Amino acid sequence: MTEDEDRYFKILQEKCHIRSFSSFARRAMLYFGNYGNYFVIEACNRHCELMEERSKELSAIGNNFNQIAHQMNIFALQGKIPEEYYTDVILPAIEKVQSIYKHIQNDDEKIKKKLYGHDS
Repeated sequence: MTEDEDRYFKILQEKCHIRSFSSFARRAMLYFGNYGNYFVIEACNRHCELMEERSKELSAIGNNFNQIAHQMNIFALQGKIPEEYYTDVILPAIEKVQSIYKHIQNDDEKIKKKLYGHDS
């Protein structure tokens, strides 16, 4: 194996969250044993990249949302928002978004576990 090939396979191994190279090689031989599956490998690589991007975007969205929710709490405590509006409108909306966000995170974990065979 050339140094470039070695580097490439180590990058793939990390992207797919597989701890040992031998485990990665075993999976590759089992699932992608013939050259005709080259495009399947490329699709899997792209999927790993997209999952990483999605994870980063979800994290940023979660951080932004938490900042908004925190500011709404401060406004409510300072009396800048009527208490009824906060409890009847804002708080249920915050809880709904948090619930949706949590479901997305859980779905991502299920996908990762199914693809990579372990929790991330």
